[in-house]
Amino acid sequence: MKKNLPNIISIVRILLSFLTLYLLDLGRYGTTFTACILIVVIIFTDFLDGFLARTLKAESEIGAILDITGDRIVEFIFWIFFASKGLISFWFPVIVITRDVLVDTIRSSAFKKGVKPYEMHKNRIANFIVTSGYFRTGYALSKAIAFTLLGVDLLTIHGKLSFNIHGLALAFAWLSLLICIVRGLPVILDAWPYLKNK
Repeated sequence: MKKNLPNIISIVRILLSFLTLYLLDLGRYGTTFTACILIVVIIFTDFLDGFLARTLKAESEIGAILDITGDRIVEFIFWIFFASKGLISFWFPVIVITRDVLVDTIRSSAFKKGVKPYEMHKNRIANFIVTSGYFRTGYALSKAIAFTLLGVDLLTIHGKLSFNIHGLALAFAWLSLLICIVRGLPVILDAWPYLKNK
């Protein structure tokens, strides 16, 4: 059972994401407040499943696939949702989805040649940008704050908040997008050895 815990958490994260979207879409104060708390939980479980997999020595290929799949679903549905509500430009989900598809395609190609995603980079700077806890944690935190603030910003649209946090929400959305692009660039730049034929 312990060995399966990280995978269960990954699956729960995906299910919670859809529940959170439903609660946000209702546009009520109570459901939006609950959804904002769930966003923080969802982002935290992204860290938790990987931590538990390493701690319990339960790392597996299916676990890695579930983790990446969960990350992508969470990112895509929240960026798309907030863009559909007019809180951010439609370019946010377009850029994030394009970046993630490129990165995942390159990593898949490298994996077929026996190279794990975080082993692709020989350059120390590229390796730091992609694999360091600073960038990974910064990206997770910026997304958590951006999605939470955008959720709270929905209450402003519905006239249930007397103050406006849209500017702050946008600032964290831009920060998150910038980190997303910066972390993707080394993967794209280091892709050639894994895409060319032997």
